[in-house]
Amino acid sequence: MSVVDLRICTSLILSTIMSICAQGEELVPSTTFNYCLANPILNVIGQMFLQKVSKTITKMQDEIFSDYVKYFLDEEVSRQYTVREWWMQCASRMHISPQLKLPCADFGSGIREQLGSFLTSVVLEACQAHIKAGDRGKTISIPVFSYKDVVNEESSFDGEVLCVTKMVKICNAMMEVVSKHQFEWMVFPTDLLPMEVPPRPWLDSGEGGPYYGSSFNVLRPHPDYSMINVNYEMKKRLKSRKQARPVFDALNDLGITPWKINEPVLDVALKVFEMAQTNTDEKFLEKLSIPIHPSRVPIPDYVIKFGNMEVDELPINDWREYSKAKYEAMKKRNELNSLWCWLLYRLTMANHFKGSVLFFPHSMDFRGRVYPITPYLNHMGDDLNRSLLVFAEGRPLGDDGLRWLKLHCINLTGILKKESNFSRVAYADEMLPKILESANEPLSGEMWWTKSEEPWQTLSACIEIRNALQTGNPTTFVSHLPVYQDGSCNGLQHYAALGRDQEGGKEVNLVPAEKPSDVYSSVAARVEQKRLEDEQSPESEVHDLALSLRTVMPGPISRKVIKQTVMTTVYGVTMNGARRQIERQLKAMEIDSNERMKYATYLADRTFRSLNDAFTSSMKMKDWFRDCAEAIVKLMHTVEWITPLGLPVYQPYLETKMEENKVYRLPKSIKQINAFPPNFVHSLDSTHMMLTALYCRRLGITFAAVHDCYWTHACEVDEMNKICREQFVHLHSEPLVKQCAEFFRQKYLPNWLRTVMLTEEFQELRKIFTPKVRQGVLDLDAVRHSTYFFS
Repeated sequence: MSVVDLRICTSLILSTIMSICAQGEELVPSTTFNYCLANPILNVIGQMFLQKVSKTITKMQDEIFSDYVKYFLDEEVSRQYTVREWWMQCASRMHISPQLKLPCADFGSGIREQLGSFLTSVVLEACQAHIKAGDRGKTISIPVFSYKDVVNEESSFDGEVLCVTKMVKICNAMMEVVSKHQFEWMVFPTDLLPMEVPPRPWLDSGEGGPYYGSSFNVLRPHPDYSMINVNYEMKKRLKSRKQARPVFDALNDLGITPWKINEPVLDVALKVFEMAQTNTDEKFLEKLSIPIHPSRVPIPDYVIKFGNMEVDELPINDWREYSKAKYEAMKKRNELNSLWCWLLYRLTMANHFKGSVLFFPHSMDFRGRVYPITPYLNHMGDDLNRSLLVFAEGRPLGDDGLRWLKLHCINLTGILKKESNFSRVAYADEMLPKILESANEPLSGEMWWTKSEEPWQTLSACIEIRNALQTGNPTTFVSHLPVYQDGSCNGLQHYAALGRDQEGGKEVNLVPAEKPSDVYSSVAARVEQKRLEDEQSPESEVHDLALSLRTVMPGPISRKVIKQTVMTTVYGVTMNGARRQIERQLKAMEIDSNERMKYATYLADRTFRSLNDAFTSSMKMKDWFRDCAEAIVKLMHTVEWITPLGLPVYQPYLETKMEENKVYRLPKSIKQINAFPPNFVHSLDSTHMMLTALYCRRLGITFAAVHDCYWTHACEVDEMNKICREQFVHLHSEPLVKQCAEFFRQKYLPNWLRTVMLTEEFQELRKIFTPKVRQGVLDLDAVRHSTYFFS
C-alpha cells in the first residue's frame, strides 16, 4: 500500500464504492465487496512494477498477439491446430513461456483477500452519512456500510439446510443519494467486460487464461465456501500435464466464439426501457421483464395522511396500516431500483459495444459446469440478455436454414410444446403475417411477439425471418441468429441412461417418438392414478386423505403442482424439500392453510413413488450414490471423483473446527451426502457439452452453450444434433458407474486401512462401494434417432 500515492488510492476506493452503490443492490456479498476494493489497487501496483523493471514486455505482448491472431484469420491454421496448440507454437517461436507470467501481475488470492478485508474494515469505519432524525430534525451520523447475515432458504433443495451469507448492507440514505445521480457512477471493471480481442487460451492444468496481463483461476470459488481453494485442490489431483486437457480445450473453444450486438433488438429494448419511466402499463412491461422506474412507486406520506397529529395520538390500527403500507412500498421500490439499475447496466454496455466483435471467455465451477466470466453481458442471461447477442460470423441459410428459423421462433413462444416439429413449422407458416408484423412494427399493431414465453428472443427470430424472406432467395441469406436445441429434462436423461431405464427413457425423449414426451405431465398422470387407487381402496391408510384432497382439487393433478419437484429430483431434493415446493403451489391455488401441509406431504410421497415407477434403476442408482457419500463422510473424507474427461472434482463443503489449538476442516455431512448425486450428474452433463463442443470445432461448426442448451447457426443445426446424440451415446457407453466405484475403492479403501479397521467394517465398505443396481433394457443407440432428445 505504501508504494501507491495516497490520493490515487483514495480515488480508486471512492470510485469503487460509488460504482458498487450505483448498481442498485442494497446488499452486496462481502467477498465481492472485498475483491472490488482490492483489485484496482493491486492492478496499479502491478503496472507500476512492470513500468520500472521492463520496457520490453509491451513489445513482447504485441509480437505474440500478432502471431496468435492468425488463428482467427487463417482457416488453414484453425483447421490444423487447437487454439491452445497454436498459442504454444507462437510462444515457442518467441522462446518465451506459454504461460506468459508477468512479474507482479498476480498477487494471489491470499494477498487479495487480506487487502480487501482490510480496505473493507476501513470503509465500514470511515464512511458515514449525515441524516436528520427525530421531530426536531437533529442531524446524526450513521454508517453507510454495515455487515448483515442473510439466510437464503432457496439455496437448499432439501429444505433442511439453510445457507447464511455474509453481506455488506448499504444504508437507505446512501441509496437515495445515488438514485439522484444514476448516470454519474457507471464504472465497469475491465476484467468483468467482454473482450474485444480473442482471449488467451487456457493451457494444461488450467494455467494461462483469458487475460494477457494477468493470470486467472480456471475454477470459480464456491460462494458459500470461498475459504476452500478449489483450484489448488483440483490441480494437486492432476496426475500429469495431459490430464483433463480436453476440458480446457473445450473451454477455449467456447471462449473464442465471436459475438456482436443485435442492434435492431437493442433499439427496441431502449425504447421500452424509456417507456418504463413514463406511465406505460406496468403489466405490459412486466411481460417483457422490464421493471418500471422505482420513482413510479408512491411512498405513503405521513403528513398528507395524518396532518400534524403526533404518532402517539393515532389509533393503533391506523398506525399499523400506514406502517405496513410504507414498508411494502419501500420494499417494492428497493427491489425495482435493483432491477432497474441492473438492466440499465446491461443496456448501457450493449449500446457501448455496438459494432464491436466480442468474445466471452469461460471458466468453470468445481464440477466442471461452464460459465462466461463477464457477468453483465453474455449469452447465459435471461431472455433479454440472450436476444441482445448474435454470432459475429454469419452463415448462409442453405436449403433447410429457413425451416430451422421458423421452428426456433415457435419453440421460443412455448406454443405447441407437445406437438411435432412438422406441426410447429406449419403453425409458423400460418403465423407468418404476425411474425412479419412483429418485425416491422414491434411496438404497434398486435405485437404478437410479446405474447411469447421468451418475447425478446422471439422478436429477434421474427426480424431474422423477415430479413431472410426480403432477399427473395432465403437460401443465400447470411444469418447471424443463434438457433438452439434444449435437452429434455437433461438431468433425468443422464439418470435414465445410467440406469438404462426404458420407461424413464421414453419420458425424457431418449427413445424416438412422433411427438415429444413431457415428463412433468407423465409424472402428474401417474400421481393422479395413484390418487384414484387410494380413493378406491378403503383399506388404504391414506384413503380418507385422498378423498378429502378431491374436494379441494376435483380435477386431475396438474403438471404445475409437481413440476418443480420432478425438476429438482436430479438436484437431490428430499421429502421435506418436495413437500415445501408442493405446498407453495397449493398456496397459489388458495387451498386452506390448515390443510396444505398434509396434502403437500401426500402429493410429495406420491410424486416420489411415481418417479420410482418410471425411473426404477435410476432412482436406485441415486440411492447408491447417497450410500457411497454417507460412507465416505463417515471416514472423515470429502466426496471426490474424476469426470470422464479427466477433471478431478472435489466437493468443497467443509466446516472449520478447533481442538487443542489445532484447526481442522471437516466435511459437512448432510451437504456432502445430499449434494453428491446432483453434482455427479452435473459433471456428466458438462462432459457431454464439452464433447459436443470439441467435435463441432473439428468440423468448423459454430458452437455455444448454456449448460444443456446448445447453440449454432440455422444451417448447422442438423450437424450439431448428430454430434450431440453421438457424444451422448459415446459417453454413456462407458462403464461410468463401475469406474466411479473403482475410484472410490482405490481412494477410500487403501491397503493400510485394513490394519486399523475391523475386517467386517472394511468388507462392509467394499460392499457399499460395489454397485448392485441392475440396469434396465434401454437401447442407447435409440438416442441417435430421437428427434426430441435435444429439440
